[in-house]
Amino acid sequence: MVCHLTLLHKLDDARVFYKECRSLAKNGFNVTLVGFEDSDYQIIKDGVKIISINIPTKNRIEVIRKRGEAAYRKALEINADIYHIHEPELLSVAKKLKRKGKKVIFDSHEFYGWQLYFGVHKPKIINVPPAIMRLYARWYMRHEARICRMLDAVIAVCTFKGKNYFENRASRTVYIRNTPVINNEISQQDTSNCNSIAYIGGLTYERGVTHLIKACHKANMKLILAGNFIKKGYKEELMAMPEWECVDYRGFLDRKGMDEVMRQSCIGVSNILNLGQYNNIDTFPTKVLDYMMMGLPVIISDTDFHKKMNEKYHFGICVDPSDVDKMAEAIRFLRENPEKAKEFGENGRKMIVEDWNWSVDEQRLIELYRSII
Repeated sequence: MVCHLTLLHKLDDARVFYKECRSLAKNGFNVTLVGFEDSDYQIIKDGVKIISINIPTKNRIEVIRKRGEAAYRKALEINADIYHIHEPELLSVAKKLKRKGKKVIFDSHEFYGWQLYFGVHKPKIINVPPAIMRLYARWYMRHEARICRMLDAVIAVCTFKGKNYFENRASRTVYIRNTPVINNEISQQDTSNCNSIAYIGGLTYERGVTHLIKACHKANMKLILAGNFIKKGYKEELMAMPEWECVDYRGFLDRKGMDEVMRQSCIGVSNILNLGQYNNIDTFPTKVLDYMMMGLPVIISDTDFHKKMNEKYHFGICVDPSDVDKMAEAIRFLRENPEKAKEFGENGRKMIVEDWNWSVDEQRLIELYRSII
């Protein structure tokens, strides 16, 4: 029996449920997913038993204490063979489970230590100066390493500057990327009539949204934004800009809604600013892979990894995400050269089909579980 535990992710999360839990169930594992939503319920979906526990919390301290304690109690009640945790807030629960003789995996969706160090992933419980946050980040990285060395494996999404972030910090590291599930019903997107750009994901300044709006306005292109505004007041700040007139804001969308946005667009963009960990991680933002699967050419931040991969696959244009003029120039180039845009889109889709898809990473997950059992 396998038990996945999450304190903060939704119980229909793409990585946690749709990919990992469903893949394990499909491959013969008895899977239970425990999480926290606004009501208590138990259902079975796609062969996965889902348990929702309703525990309201006011801040991150209560998440760790109240939800953490409930997760631990439920984990012991389930009495699984392998436990799979999805947040650093559950590391103390992982430690307790190991002391009970259980097998435990930590799925590190992000490099949390570096996010804290660079102030990208600040706890919501406090507002502290950067110097104090860096001290907290160092403490967290030591805390994380002490526990990860006890665990049976750590799952990482990618390397960091070409190196294993968890080297000497975990007993074993396995890379399972945020790759898309191949949808054979999706055909190559027609990019010849180019008048809309898609941006799907978290809406923050750090993710380049301000610069993207200005670039789209400068290039005279409609920008379809889909996602949640993370920081209070940021939406109002953007709406006060004259360039906001080019924006079609759709809000937070489900899978069907996101696919529709991409069908209505001829370019997909992810221009995360070169801040914190983002220009050091060796992977693509999840939505960039979704754009590619749809056959869209992409405009993407010019990190070393992105430039290296674009030289290999030729899927789009890498630009300085903070340079509005360069981004506008890239947009105009793709609009005015539809054959080149189509070629980029075809190359990106080929990359997904041949390597960057969930069937590849699913096998790594199953092999990990079988080796632990």
